[in-house]
Amino acid sequence: MTRWMLSYALALLSLVGVGWPPRARVDAPRTGIPAEPGATPGSVRYRATTSLPWVLPGAFRKAWVEEQGGQVRWASPNRADVEVPAPRTGHGSRFRIVQVADLIIPGREALMEQFLLEMERLRPDAVLVTGDIAYAESRAWYDAMLGYFRRLELQGIPVLAAPGNHERKAWPEYLRAFGPLGDHCADLGPLRVISLDSAHGRDRLTPSQLGWLRDCLERAGDKVTVIQLHHPVFPAGPAQHGEAGGSGGSLQGFQKAFVDLCVQHRVAAVLSGHWHADAVFDAQGRLRDDTADFPGPKFIVTTALGNELRRVTRWPEVHYGYRVLEFEGGRLARYTHGDGPDGKPRPIASTPLGLPPGLKEFPR
Repeated sequence: MTRWMLSYALALLSLVGVGWPPRARVDAPRTGIPAEPGATPGSVRYRATTSLPWVLPGAFRKAWVEEQGGQVRWASPNRADVEVPAPRTGHGSRFRIVQVADLIIPGREALMEQFLLEMERLRPDAVLVTGDIAYAESRAWYDAMLGYFRRLELQGIPVLAAPGNHERKAWPEYLRAFGPLGDHCADLGPLRVISLDSAHGRDRLTPSQLGWLRDCLERAGDKVTVIQLHHPVFPAGPAQHGEAGGSGGSLQGFQKAFVDLCVQHRVAAVLSGHWHADAVFDAQGRLRDDTADFPGPKFIVTTALGNELRRVTRWPEVHYGYRVLEFEGGRLARYTHGDGPDGKPRPIASTPLGLPPGLKEFPR
């Protein structure tokens, strides 16, 4: 045996020694990341990273391929994409999602329990978690957040998560809990929901993200498209009362290119958090506290579920809460909460979180 053949043989034996027995990490679907649309119409894509190149462990092959009729396609030597026939859904054209962002800090667990109770009563078709999931940089806290979302999934309510700037403080723990796909796309009923990682706002978006986003939008077909990313797309502008506590304000990287894509592909809504306050903008970056019904994409910012509340724009109301969005007949029908005490429409307001049982006031 020549030296080069011996070298290759030793390298192969080393690879097998490290990767044996064959293992796989599920990248999607998992809590926070549903199955993505497949390349073939009428299919969804499962993703796994394997310990051995081009080897899908038997348990995965049985569950994904044999039982569900999937076909394996290797995106890289260690990444298996399995195209599985999409399950049939009975949602029709009516669909309701809830968006929540900027979750609780330690000591305010009662607010999260109240949110879960309200979701049990509301029964949305999906919950979108738009960043700043964990304000404690520990494995135990991420596990607690993961446990809350799994409780929703056990009730048949899928959860789609996008990372925020606070996730960077314990990035390895976020990846361990919610997987490596900061950007992901899912078809739910009549919707295509696209989740983007806006990092620190200044850092993103990137050219590769824009290319990926463009592809997701072009393949949406007749789906109504919703995008979530943590940072608001526009600054508060002349209505500003501060830069969201000095935390970075709004999206800066490729903002115009992103907005142009949203307009071109008729995106229904772009959902953000980060400001811990409600706001709505049109595609020209104007604060729309005059009406909820205007043409083009709605760039919606939703208040915090449990962290400090702020007043970032001239809109006077601040409360803990979440946003309910209802879609009917292929359009966004409602995304604000009722009328104010004067009977006038509230064109920006999200849904206030109810007071948890046993508490006389919200913890501050």
